[in-house]
Amino acid sequence: MKKFLLIAFMATGTLFAQAQTKGTNTLGLGLNFGTTKTDQPSSSSESRNSAFTVGYGHFIKENQKIGINLFYSNYKFIDNEIDRPGVSTYGGTFTYQKYYELFKKLYAFAGPRAGYHYNDENNGNGVTSNMYSLGAYGGISWFVSKRIALEADLLAADINYSHRKESVANSDMQYEYTSTNFGLSTNGSLNGLGFKIYFLF
Repeated sequence: MKKFLLIAFMATGTLFAQAQTKGTNTLGLGLNFGTTKTDQPSSSSESRNSAFTVGYGHFIKENQKIGINLFYSNYKFIDNEIDRPGVSTYGGTFTYQKYYELFKKLYAFAGPRAGYHYNDENNGNGVTSNMYSLGAYGGISWFVSKRIALEADLLAADINYSHRKESVANSDMQYEYTSTNFGLSTNGSLNGLGFKIYFLF
């Protein structure tokens, strides 16, 4: 009987030690709202920012997950009670994460990612931009229970390419300006910290 209990205890510990097994799904939801107001004797201004994210992941192997994250954000600026052009951003990111056990339910993860962003400045001049990124990132995950996990991004390095276009109508003529940008960005430990909550099923 003692031998049976010991084997059962070890098997249970092994299950809790694994990040997640093949076939497990994750669903992450995020909301972010912010308002900043500034009042001066002769003027007042207000900025509003709202962001929504949804993410889905699937463990294809033991401690290996692929996922997709979609997001939408909107920034609006009001100056002296007059609405100014805002910025709307849409996009998504494809990710692959491999988990490495640190201590019990605490894991480190690392993997590549690829993303796309579309910005619309809503200023009447048709200013839009497309940005593509490819990189790698890592962080820490805590599998709180069989149904909930917390995750924080700590390190990242991305190559970015963006293309911006602006169309301006002037004296019955249409002008179009374009610009491109290519760069490399890196984030050190705890810079650009991203915190996520996942539901597992």
